[in-house]
Amino acid sequence: MSDDSNAWAIGLGLSPDQVDEFRRLATAMASSPGEILGKMVSHVLAVDWEMRSRGLRGLPGWVTPEQAVERLVDHSFDGLPLDVRPSEFMWPADKPFPWSAEECKAAVIGYEVKWHGDFEDFCDHLRGLWEISDGYAFLLQR
Repeated sequence: MSDDSNAWAIGLGLSPDQVDEFRRLATAMASSPGEILGKMVSHVLAVDWEMRSRGLRGLPGWVTPEQAVERLVDHSFDGLPLDVRPSEFMWPADKPFPWSAEECKAAVIGYEVKWHGDFEDFCDHLRGLWEISDGYAFLLQR
């Protein structure tokens, strides 16, 4: 895949904002969008092959085409070499999270970050050992 054009973005039907975010992610991972997409596709194909080798129907037998695209995006990052740790954090998918990636990183490494969301969202959805004081949220380190 060539990064000289947006053929990959057009093929996936991405909006300009999504293309920018994907490029940002690729840069942060010292990679290119084409390399990341290649790894994602390889992982999805491996999962499909594993399902079929066990006598299951494979990915097309379990989801509609629309669901398949959504799940490919959500789950194919499992095949990328990301160093992540398990967390109790699960924000609702239908609500925009009020922090940027930089603010999330700051909060996780121990800095207080201004909470721009509703207090009820903070209490109801932000799992783990978090505290909020004077409008700033911080993660209690163990």
